[in-house]
Amino acid sequence: MFIQKNFQWVTSLFLSLTFLISIAGLAYYVPRFGVHPLEPIICAFFVFVVAMVVSGGYHRYFAHKTFQCHPLLKIFYLVVGAAAFQQSALVWAADHRIHHQYVDTELDPYSIKKGFWYAHIGWLFAQDPAHRKNISNIAPDLVKDPWVMWQDKYWLLISLPLAFGIPLLIGFFIGRPIGMFLWAGVLRIVITHHTTFTINSIAHMFGTQPYTDKNSARDCWWLAPFLCGENYHNYHHRFQSDYRNGVRWYHYDPTKWALWLGSKVRLVKGLRRTPDAIILKARLEMDLKYLEKKLRPAPKEFWMPLYTRLLGMRLALEEAAELYAHARKNYQEFKNNMAHRSQESLQRAKESLLEKESIFKERLSEWRKTVSLGFRTVQS
Repeated sequence: MFIQKNFQWVTSLFLSLTFLISIAGLAYYVPRFGVHPLEPIICAFFVFVVAMVVSGGYHRYFAHKTFQCHPLLKIFYLVVGAAAFQQSALVWAADHRIHHQYVDTELDPYSIKKGFWYAHIGWLFAQDPAHRKNISNIAPDLVKDPWVMWQDKYWLLISLPLAFGIPLLIGFFIGRPIGMFLWAGVLRIVITHHTTFTINSIAHMFGTQPYTDKNSARDCWWLAPFLCGENYHNYHHRFQSDYRNGVRWYHYDPTKWALWLGSKVRLVKGLRRTPDAIILKARLEMDLKYLEKKLRPAPKEFWMPLYTRLLGMRLALEEAAELYAHARKNYQEFKNNMAHRSQESLQRAKESLLEKESIFKERLSEWRKTVSLGFRTVQS
């Protein structure tokens, strides 16, 4: 049973009552009064906004400092983040930093090793984690921030008018205060809670591990519509200082896109990115690990030639990636300093870039074909 001694009665009652009120309240209200189109729309909008604030503010800024934040955006994160009812930014960030430092151990506040439901919600019912007594040592940068400390002191008072007052006000304007309160107030809080909780539970139990297998974190593409990019959790645990979670262009990571746009209007600066060559190196290492695991049961003479070939290909591919990255950087510097460069030198830099890009893509394609051949060989 995940409920322990030193039971957190206030937290457990809030989590339980919001869930029960949303379900029972809507089950009673909707059959009698129907659904106004604005009720689910406003609910979904508030879910998205708060999720973006938790993702971009609480997580990527306060917990990991993956970018520098304009004071106005920081205040927005702190005020709207309070409406998530997930503690103050200070406590949230401290819990998360400890999670990364001690992931999958006894000191991990929401360790998946203690079970799915404990990681999902049970840890919130138990005694406060011991590390919260030493938050000044875990998050000294946040303790020194007066705005963070202000929110830590008043977050509950800030959250109530935002989470319940605004839905009621909108409800009065359309003549349905109770309906909007149930949809955009109580149900929104429940959805916000449990979508965030899935990162600690589902994303540590189900999905793929394309970047590292040294912890339980996984990428779950099918959680993307609900988590604003936080579902790419294996990448995040491997490269936690990166402002992106969905690193590929097609990954649904609206937090990443919002931060990039914020950098264009000077609300955000110093976006931290993991170099492509380092990301590639992690993926190649995991490709080899998975293939070796599949090949091991077969006789060594059967798979060793292929494996040895792949080791050589990996070195060549990593070298090509580094040369490609250097050529891109060189070309960008030429473009940014055209006043001191000739058109001919820019053209040579561009030709070098295209050449290095072609070699890199060719070797990457060859790698993928060879790895795929290895898996097909095992299956046959």
